[in-house]
Formats: sequence, structure tokens, C-alpha cells
Amino acid sequence: MSTNEEVKMGSKVVILGKRKGTVRFIGTTAFGPGEWVGIELDKPTGTHDGLANGHRYFTCPPGHGVYVQRQGVLPSTSWQAAASQIQSLLRGRKDRQETDYKRAFQTWNAMDMEEESQFLDQSATITRVEHMLRAYHPASSATPNGNSAVALSISGGLSPNSMDWGADIQIEPGYEGPHITWPLTLSTVENVLHHIRTKPEIAIHKKYVAEVVGRACDLMGKQLKDSVYDMAVPSGSDGKLVICGDTHGQLADFLWVLKQNGEPSPTTGYLLNGDVADRGEDASEILMISLLYKLLYPDNVMINRGNHENLEMNRRALEHGGGFFDECKRKYDATIFMMFQQLFEIFPLATVVSKRVFVVHGGLFRRDGVLVQHIRTINRRRQCPTSTEAIEDALMFDCMWADPQDFPGVSRAAHRGANCIRFGPDVTKRFLGNNSLSLCIRSHEVPNSLRGFEDKHDGRLITVFTASNYCGQTGNYGAVVIFHSDMSYTVEEHMAPSLDSLVQEYSHSGMTPSRTDEPVKQVTAEDMNASMDKMNADIMEKLRQKIVQHKDDLWWYWMQIDTKGTGKVSAAHWRQGMSSALQLDLPWFNLQKTLCKIDAQGNIDYKEFLDQSQPDFAYDQAGFEPGWENKVVLKFYENMLKSDMTLKQTLSMFDSDGDGLVSPTEFRQALNIAQSGLPEPQVNAILRLIDRDDSGRLKVADFLDRFQVVYSSGKSDAEKPPKEVQDNLSKIGRLLIGSEGTRVATFEKIDINGDGYVDQSEFLTAVKSLKLQLSDQELAQVWKVVDANGDGHLNYLEFCAAFQVEDKTGTKDQALRGIIDSILASLQKNSMSLAFAFRYFDPTGQGTLKRDDFKAGMKALNASNNGPSPCTDEQLDVLCDFIDA
Repeated sequence: MSTNEEVKMGSKVVILGKRKGTVRFIGTTAFGPGEWVGIELDKPTGTHDGLANGHRYFTCPPGHGVYVQRQGVLPSTSWQAAASQIQSLLRGRKDRQETDYKRAFQTWNAMDMEEESQFLDQSATITRVEHMLRAYHPASSATPNGNSAVALSISGGLSPNSMDWGADIQIEPGYEGPHITWPLTLSTVENVLHHIRTKPEIAIHKKYVAEVVGRACDLMGKQLKDSVYDMAVPSGSDGKLVICGDTHGQLADFLWVLKQNGEPSPTTGYLLNGDVADRGEDASEILMISLLYKLLYPDNVMINRGNHENLEMNRRALEHGGGFFDECKRKYDATIFMMFQQLFEIFPLATVVSKRVFVVHGGLFRRDGVLVQHIRTINRRRQCPTSTEAIEDALMFDCMWADPQDFPGVSRAAHRGANCIRFGPDVTKRFLGNNSLSLCIRSHEVPNSLRGFEDKHDGRLITVFTASNYCGQTGNYGAVVIFHSDMSYTVEEHMAPSLDSLVQEYSHSGMTPSRTDEPVKQVTAEDMNASMDKMNADIMEKLRQKIVQHKDDLWWYWMQIDTKGTGKVSAAHWRQGMSSALQLDLPWFNLQKTLCKIDAQGNIDYKEFLDQSQPDFAYDQAGFEPGWENKVVLKFYENMLKSDMTLKQTLSMFDSDGDGLVSPTEFRQALNIAQSGLPEPQVNAILRLIDRDDSGRLKVADFLDRFQVVYSSGKSDAEKPPKEVQDNLSKIGRLLIGSEGTRVATFEKIDINGDGYVDQSEFLTAVKSLKLQLSDQELAQVWKVVDANGDGHLNYLEFCAAFQVEDKTGTKDQALRGIIDSILASLQKNSMSLAFAFRYFDPTGQGTLKRDDFKAGMKALNASNNGPSPCTDEQLDVLCDFIDA
């Protein structure tokens, strides 16, 4: 029996595998051709009560009626119902997977933008560091303008005439790559392209890279009279211009685009809309291909400047959004990198295509009344400004950093960083109208739809992004915009095959690859899962670094809520703390399941959570080896030793109200009296690691004992007394203090005259009463060690330092780790500013510094940082001594 025969009056049916109901009508109708089925639905998800267009074919309760063509109705047999449920389940699972996939991308994208935001947020500190270094170390850098790659290159010994670049570089006999001769010919360019297609692992020789970049600088410097390039779509019936968005060193995408659209030629132009560099590993190959064709067809190839064609961006590590410097160092050297930087400063800020289309990497502008002529006159031969106070700086900045928004006006884009903006459809309409343009094309970001392009602002704005499966993680499509000679355009999406598969294809064919007209590869469920796994792993690593950088803020936030000192907060308070301290709008409800454990009461142990978040620093699991991390603690305690206070002064310094307990306020006051100079995060780290009662205080004697444990453990073997003296000190300490005694009581007993100090006579009298039968020489050795500052008497802290307490609380490792973690987290948080300070003394990027230059860079950061300094000057001295050793 056929399926249609089973659909009859009164039978139970399923509509398109979704809604269920009972057949009330079968036949023809006045509202449409063919056979129709009138159904009374089980649930009120219909549109009527059987009345349609004035005709009633059946009657049912309001909202339960629906008419469906016969082919859309299936009998609701048990197997059909089961199939329907399975289909519904699969659709639900697919919907959930797509939701999870997009949520993972949005979180990953937010973290990605946060890294770019850090670059901009540290710009003010970098400026202060530079001013300080120039003021105190003017002879260390011959650079007249730190914002110019040209000046940096010249100061590093690079010829000011780019046509000379590469002339002094020799080709080694074993070089296996392509050769480039001048004048340039098409066959030479095709030979280089074939090499990159088949053997991309063999880098083009740096001599040829230098020559190509140098000649491109010369050509583009003469060709570009201002900061906007005017480009025409090649004429003729087959003339076209291919506009690429971000490629970010993803060579497979660029080779795929060349395969699908053909190489640049008299009839095929290419415009790369910025961000060729960083994030991928093969930006230099994309640039070399583009520049060779630029030299061959000067009018048909151009590269706009993006925010990643930037010196400071490129110097960042690949995992932090940079990577181009490391790529150049790996394949060539730092000099080639500086040549590329000069080239980047020549790139136009925007291109106008056939007087109708404005192509810019970032977007439009925060200022009203901007004309293309204003962009033309911008001084682009410099690094992108980070301040937007001057209108020229603001316009240049927006060309590379602005993003669109769906609502009118201009708003701050906090997720991008300081000074970034979003612009609305009214801004786009006004700019295009004022400049007699019809369309704006920009790039700069993966569309949230994960497509390779996105229409916005009533079709006046197109975002195009060419790097598919961005960073090998996101699973997005790539795309290009293709303009034809009549100025009509098409958008072609792609999902590029892997570079290895393209290399195999090109190697086997031995000829120029032809266009593939197969449908674009669809993202499968397996692809989504693989992308989610990669993105989530990257998210967790980046979040770990952010948590380390903001650990002090997280401690403070949660400790104010945890008034009873339980070490736990509710899951809701945990989410609020993460959002507030990290200043990231992320799906914390979902992330907390991965980041931490929630107990049966819905609480999170925030102490355990923060203890697990450590800087990238290798601690010895068996204990800390003597080194700089120990010595920074020694310095602090020794400062207090030198203050040489009486017992009463020492106790009152930490217990100003005389209640016998140390509060956080009293501890901070004591540090000020001792002139410790410890930054606030380090003070907080020490306070957190002291076990306190519910009132947040600790007995002063216990506090000093624990602090002394850290001091004593920090000494290296060379700084400790001989073993026989240590043994004698241990014996004396056990007998003097006793298993139940306290240090304060013992000190007061030995201090016979009650002046708050123990002089040599009082000490020796006490020791001799122990009947240890020590010789006069042994007693003299003990006294020399005990009297640390050599002033002839012991203050209370010297006494504590001489006789170690057994550490039963783990304070030693925790306190040491807390202080060092604070230093390392602060250095990590200010890594870009510190890197800039070091590069001041190393303009060509050789990667080495003199000890004094290292110290000067660190001190400049200490003095320039708006927040707490990473470390004190004394800690810096220790660190420099350690590095010098």
C-alpha cells in the first residue's frame, strides 16, 4: 500500500516530519491548484479554524487548522513517528552544535581582539618609556623619530637607497631555490611562483627578497604621490580586479585564489586589502608573489596597509597575534624584516577603484565631513599613531582599526582597545555621498556569520575576509570580491585545501593549475567539532594568561565577598568577579564549567582556582633552587634587619594598636616604616598567604616566625654559615626556645637589662647556661653569624633570623611563590612596553642586550607604568645580578 493511500479522512498524520494532527479534509480548493489536505493539529500551532479565504472546508478549534499539499503529509504510523522523532532529535542536535560552534567562535574572536586591544592600551606606557629613555640615554639610539621604520633602518645600518638592497649579499653554493635576474621577466616570476607552489619549505634567498622589496619600495614610492591609490579595473571583456581581504600569512588561501582567478596580468588586477602579515607562517611568500607581479604590472597590483603592517604588531609572538618578525628571522634575518617595515609604510591607506569604490582595511571615520582628499594628504610614512587627538592621526588610525555597527552614529569599540570606534550606516551613506562613491569595501575581521563576506549598511558596505579556517581554528569561509570591467561585481567564497594538498597537486601536474568549478566545500559536523576543540583550547590558554595578569584584582574582588574567610564564593559571584576583573564580556556561565569546579552547594573554591593559575615560570617541584626569586625576599627582610629596632619597636611596628595581632593595615604601615618599597600586588601576595583568624588578623609573633621562615629558606648555600655552625645554631635554638616556648618570651628572658636588645655578653651567658660545652672559638663563630649587621648586639629580627622555625604551614614556598608570581605577572602584563624598551637599545632586532641596557629598560618601565611597578629597584638589581651570572 502506498503512503498516499494511507492518508485518509480521520487518520493521524505528520506534517513534514514536525507537527502532528488528524485529517479533516482531502480535495481541491479555491485557493490553490492540486490536492490539499485539511488538518486539525494536536496543538494550537495552526493559522485558522478551517476557514481559508472565505471558504470553509472543515471546522476545528481556533488556531488548530492548517492546509497542506498532499505530498507534505505522511501517515503517523509508529515507524513514521519514530523517524519523525529521530529527525527532530538530529535537527535539535545540529542546532545545538551550530549554537555551540558560533559561541566558541565569538568567545575566541573576543579573546583575539583583546590581544590587539592590549597593544593599543599599552601605547601610552610605551610613549612614556620612550620619552624617559631619550631623556636619560640619548646616545643609545641614533633614531631621530621612533615612529619611522626608515629612521630605524638607517640607524641600524641599512642603506637609505632601497635600490642598493641585496647588492652586498652573496648566494651560497648550496642554495636550492629559484634565482631572480634583472630586468624582471614573466618567465622569472612564473618560475618563482612555481617554486612557492611546489617547494614552499625552501625560502627564497634573502638576497632576492632584499632586491625585490627594495625595488618595490622604489617603484611604489614614485607611483604613490599621496596616501590614496587610484586603480582601474582592467578593460576589455575579460578584464577583472580581484580584491582580497586579510590573508594573514595563510599561503594556501592565496594560492587557491590565484588558481581560481588566474595570476595578475594585463587583464587581471589584484588588490590586497591589508593584513598580509602576522598570525600565519608564510606572509613573506604572499608578499613576494604580489611584489614580483607588482614590478611586472605596476598598475594592476596594489596592497593596502592594514593594522598588522605595523612594526610593534609584527614583533609580537605568533601566539599573541603577531609572528611576522619571527618568520623573517627564521627565513632571513632582522634586516629583511626592517626592509619590509619600510615597504609597509609606503603602502596606501586606501584605494579608490574606478572612481566608484572606496577600499580600506579598517573602516570609515569618527570625524564628520571627511573627504577622500583628506585621506590623500595624511602623512603615512610612519607607524600608525595610537593617539587620536589630532584629526590627521584619527583618520589614519580609523583607516586601519575602525569596525562597522548596525545602528547610526559613532561609538567606542572597547573590545578593540583604546581609541577604537564603530561607525554606523549613516556614516557610510554620508561618506559615500560626499565623495560621489557607490560602495565601500573593508576587511579587518571575520564576519560573525563565519562566511567569507558580509553585506552591511543597506548594501553600501561589504566586509571581505580571505583567510579561510582562520588561524587553523575557526572553520570560517574565505572570500574575494571580483569587479568586472563594467563595474558589476561578484563575491566568491572558498574553503581552501591544506597547503600540503595543494603542493601535491601542483607537483604532480607540473603545470599551471586550472580553475575548479566544484561547489565550495561545506563545513561538516566533524569540521565544526574539530574547530571547536581548537578554539576552546586556545581560549583556555589565553584566559589562563589573563587570569595570571589580573590575579591580584580577582583576589581582592572575591575576598571582599568572602567575609568569613572560607576561600569560597558562589558560582554567580565567581562569574561577576571574572567579568569585572578581566573586563571581558564572555559567556562565563559556560566557561566556568571548564575553568573550575562547582561543589554541591554551588560554590567555587577561588583560592584553589587562583593557586592553579601560575605565570610561565618553571618552579622546581622539590623546592626552590637558590636564585633571583629567593634573593628578592632576602632583600626585603634584610632591610628590616638593618632598621635595628628594639623588641618593643619591632612588635609595635607590626601591632600599632597593641592588641597582639597583625592586621592588613598594620602590615602595610610596617612596610612603609621599613621602607620596603614593595609594590601593592606583592604586599597583597604576602598578606594572602598568612593564615589569619576570622577577623583577618594574625598573632604578631606567629607572623614574624612565618616571615622569617621565608627569609631563612631564601639563602643560598654560599650565604649560609658552615655546617658545623649551623648545627650549633640548631642545638642552641632548640634548647633556648624549647618545644613549647615562644621567641618573644625567650628574647625577653635573655635581655637581662631590658633595653630591647641582646648584647654579646647576655647572649653568651644564655648559651653557656645550656652546658653544650662549646669552645670559645665555636662561640665566637656563632656570635658572628647571629649578629648579622655586626653592630655588637641583636635586635629581635636578627634573633629570629638566627634560629629557624620548622615550617609546618607551607608558608615558605607559598610566600616566595606569591611574591615572584606577582613580579612575573606584572612583567607579562607589561610585556609589550618592556619589549619596546629593550628594542630601544637593539633597533635592528638582534635579540641581545648589554646588562646596563637591560637594567635601563627595566627601570624605564618601572618609572613609566601608571599601575604598580613590576618590581622594586632592589629586586631589579638582584635580577640583573642573576642574569649577569
